[in-house]
Amino acid sequence: MKRWLIYLLLLLLISPVALADDDDDDDDDDDAKILGLEAEGLGDFALWTFVFTVSIVVWKPSHIYLRRNAKKLFENPKMVKKKLSSFNRIYMRAHYWIGLVAVVVGGVHGLGMIQEDNGWMYWAGWAGMVIMTITGALLLWKWPPKKVRKGARMLHAQRAILVLTIIFLVVSHD
Repeated sequence: MKRWLIYLLLLLLISPVALADDDDDDDDDDDAKILGLEAEGLGDFALWTFVFTVSIVVWKPSHIYLRRNAKKLFENPKMVKKKLSSFNRIYMRAHYWIGLVAVVVGGVHGLGMIQEDNGWMYWAGWAGMVIMTITGALLLWKWPPKKVRKGARMLHAQRAILVLTIIFLVVSHD
């Protein structure tokens, strides 16, 4: 299990390098600007904030695994669990706010790049980001109440929407 955890962490570290686009042949002098910022630059910023937000897919299972197996893995499991909990609180706050920034900046980027092809796929991907933001807020605020709420179903729906969102965004940006 440790080996898979290390593979996942390495994959997370190299994924931004794999997502980077090195071809500069589409740099024109007539790039769309919004509030004085280039729309493509906003897209790069939205990409990195989205990658950080999606890193929760690796962090949460890792966090759960480390907490469950702290006695086996560490000499001082109580201190490790305390630090893990502290880091998790900070990470989750950053996840919420940076995810919201990714949605807003991604929407502004889309408005600047509206003349591009595959526009409906882009907007479908952006709508997926909005839906994940709304359902994530509902999970955070624990609404609807526990008697009615099916939190696991909403979390699984978020995962399915995440896969569709990534597919739409990748296809629309090729």
